Amino acid sequence: MASRSPGRSGFRHRPRAIFLANRHQFCMLICMKPSQIEREKLVRELTRQQARANLTQSQLSAVAKVDPSQTSRILDGQFKTMSGNVLRICKALGVDPQEAAQGSSASVAKTRAAWAKLEASLRRAWDQTPQGAEHLVAVIDAVAQMRLRKTPDATNLNDSVSGTPRA
Repeated sequence: MASRSPGRSGFRHRPRAIFLANRHQFCMLICMKPSQIEREKLVRELTRQQARANLTQSQLSAVAKVDPSQTSRILDGQFKTMSGNVLRICKALGVDPQEAAQGSSASVAKTRAAWAKLEASLRRAWDQTPQGAEHLVAVIDAVAQMRLRKTPDATNLNDSVSGTPRA
């Protein structure tokens, strides 16, 4: 975005960075200029998630804290850069702009949904104590060991005794 420099007659480009809720990959997207195809893919994903969330544009504007006219413009694909408003709408709809612009595959979306479901179940089951966490780890490792017995070629699981986090 161009800004007027104090004491100068011209404009100069001054890149800005924003951080959105532990999403450090958004940091420098403010300066990113997606291609038309990338914008179309992002708009398709935003529209899909808006419909899935059953939000009107005015409701989305309120949630994202973006002016309704800007929300309309963004959802129509009328933007050139990944501005703060675009990122706020992405965040409100739970869309990763890089993945959406690249056109992530359906399997990635299904895996993300499955992981979110698993994480929600774990959060409900955990009593938020270290002992409770250890118990859940033991149960999950026991399930993993059962799966290993069924599929001996699985090699990406850690030893359940070590307690080493998975990478």
